[in-house]
Amino acid sequence: MDLKKGFAVSFLLLPFIFTGAACKQSISGLGIQLELERKTLSNGLSVIMVEDHTVPIISYQTWYRAGSVDEHPGITGVSHLFEHLMFKGTPKYGPKRFFQELETKGAQVNAFTTRDYTVYYETIVPSLLEKVIDMESDRMANLELNEEILNSERMVVLEERRLRAENSPEGKIQEALWQLSYRRHPYQWPVIGYSQDLLSISLEQVKEFFKTHYQPANATIVIVGDFKTEAAYPLIKKYYERIPSKGKVKRKIQEEPEQQEERRLTLRDHVLSERFAQAYHITAATNDDSYALDVLANILFEGTSSRAYRRLVEEKELAIAVTGSAYTPTYPGLFIIAGVMKEAVQSGEAEAALDELIREIQDPNSVISDQEIRVAVRQLTVQLVDSVRSPHGLGQLIGTVQTIFGDPQRFASDLAKYFRVTAPDVKRVAQKYLIPNNRSVVILAPGSERKK
Repeated sequence: MDLKKGFAVSFLLLPFIFTGAACKQSISGLGIQLELERKTLSNGLSVIMVEDHTVPIISYQTWYRAGSVDEHPGITGVSHLFEHLMFKGTPKYGPKRFFQELETKGAQVNAFTTRDYTVYYETIVPSLLEKVIDMESDRMANLELNEEILNSERMVVLEERRLRAENSPEGKIQEALWQLSYRRHPYQWPVIGYSQDLLSISLEQVKEFFKTHYQPANATIVIVGDFKTEAAYPLIKKYYERIPSKGKVKRKIQEEPEQQEERRLTLRDHVLSERFAQAYHITAATNDDSYALDVLANILFEGTSSRAYRRLVEEKELAIAVTGSAYTPTYPGLFIIAGVMKEAVQSGEAEAALDELIREIQDPNSVISDQEIRVAVRQLTVQLVDSVRSPHGLGQLIGTVQTIFGDPQRFASDLAKYFRVTAPDVKRVAQKYLIPNNRSVVILAPGSERKK
């Protein structure tokens, strides 16, 4: 289940009580009382503040609407490259200062990149809040970029790519699957980028990407935890409002044409047994089919009691692992199924068993029990409900929705939509999306050749 949906479920278990202004709301439930307030600076920077004085901790998160979807051939991987470049410092705060100034005082500092956005976050004690605001605003405005820094960090990322993609069976098969599934849409290239682009990207291209995407109107600040809004917001205005803005980036994304035939690719590597991955084109986060797709994925693949685990691992003894999930990001995503075969077992046997399971779900006369639906919905919510109890978890969920949709309040009916999913809904989405002509398949087999 993708993070967007996680926010939807967990946040709606905290009932909204609107306090009048559209940008402010009180949230109560699960033993906590929170107030969410949204503001926008004159330069377009969005600020979301949630006070929670339960523990003396603050999560400070900076969300940039910049991910691999904003790249093109020649600069793939630049969004992730900035994960490294942003810690190289400014004239005011030099390299490693984020770690020296914050982690030595007990803070946690990190970042991550996705296809749709990049996030920088700090978990701190309240006394460090102004310091973090100063440092984050400074690197938004004054990040130091030069040839020496770029060349150093590109080599770090190339090594990361070597370990995570080129020398990892899982990384290799997933990269191939996304590339096979998309022909036009930028979801086809990996978040970490391609080696040839990482080697050739120029300082001018890096600076232009930063100037376009790392600016106030393309960012959201999310603060959750032990602070006072009336004290924190003036600090944010003081440090950020002077930063010039270029306006929110208007993405020009090529729409992916409907897939009309099954696509297949076989790779070979030094593995003990075959692995496979399948991807069916599905919908985006905005489409209500995403709720039924989540339930479908849960029924088929969640845990050792799931239909696929029982059939492929326990009954037929074909695989040692089988997983599946519905990934519904900003743009139409993928329903991904993956498995690791037992030694000497061909992946085609697992594919046949999975096709049989899918046909059973699709069959109008087959039974999906109310119990299966209830268990799926419960499993989809429990972990995420727990996550909102920490400042970091709640901030991450809020930031995801704000960055993708621009309005966390849009999920006021999300939980109800999950609970309204029925067996016919699950059958309908299975019939609509899980069809062979809408499928791409990658097999990773033992050996050293790569062939189609």
